[in-house]
Amino acid sequence: MCTLEVMKDLHELTLEELRYFLRLLRQARYAALDDAEDFISICFALEEIGLRILGEKRTGLGGYQDALTFWVKDARQDQFSANLRRLIGARNDKSHTGAYARNAVTKAVAVGSVLEDCLMARLMTVEDIMTEGVVFAEPFMSLAKVRELMLSHSFSFLPVKWGEKFGLLSDREVARLWRTYAKKDSEPHLTPLRDLIAQGKLSPGPVNVIEIDTKLQDQVISAEPQLVVNAEGYVVGIISAFDWL
Repeated sequence: MCTLEVMKDLHELTLEELRYFLRLLRQARYAALDDAEDFISICFALEEIGLRILGEKRTGLGGYQDALTFWVKDARQDQFSANLRRLIGARNDKSHTGAYARNAVTKAVAVGSVLEDCLMARLMTVEDIMTEGVVFAEPFMSLAKVRELMLSHSFSFLPVKWGEKFGLLSDREVARLWRTYAKKDSEPHLTPLRDLIAQGKLSPGPVNVIEIDTKLQDQVISAEPQLVVNAEGYVVGIISAFDWL
């Protein structure tokens, strides 16, 4: 059993820790959604968080059950605890494949999502929740490469920069042009992006640019991704509606 006195509450974590654990849970969730049977990634993330809350190493996820539940103080606690117990049971079971594993993924995502929400409630600025390492469509890339980037990352929009301008390429625009070329059985899909834009065959839409220290409560959630810039004007991240979930 854990005593409340030794547990670290959310308000006792540093800003860097809050950001780190949010990224950790998100990455584990992405791994679980990418592989419908991978619930272990979320288990590892939960064990790391449990260790930070409790301050001591325990054996397995079950050793951190009380610690993890300690962070959930609202009406979701009972359901959270029930999902966590089922996840612990799956973690300890030898069968980690098939329908059993897929059901465990559902419970793992539910548990992780609640903790993500708890962390989000303590964060204040766009920098805290933005995605770093922005993937750009470069002017020299072909339409085929842009399509590949969108498919491999499941992007609906891809930022592009030409000159001093930024824009957003939508999957709809890319799909429309790709299908046009496919019907002609030709190879214009190898044409550089800069030429397609100059010829008016592709039309990047406008993209909103916001400052890194923008307060979350002052920021309107946009239907399209927004680029985040630092004080020097350099792009350091991107934020979409998905980052708010």
